[in-house]
Amino acid sequence: MSSDAQREERDARLDRLQEALDSWYEKERGRLEDEATFLKSVLRGRTGSERLSRENTSEAEVLVVDDITSFLAGS
Repeated sequence: MSSDAQREERDARLDRLQEALDSWYEKERGRLEDEATFLKSVLRGRTGSERLSRENTSEAEVLVVDDITSFLAGS
């Protein structure tokens, strides 16, 4: 059997370990949340650029069709 002093020493080590684990968990959780926020912003930016590209392509298509129609009509 362990003595009271050994048990108290073990409990103190376990308490320090628990504090270190809690501290690490909070920091890691914050880091992962920040990373998720950053990646979501990258995806939103990327999606926005794709939407802009599609819109530009659609507008260009209309202009080209109008120009070809005008050319063929001889105007």
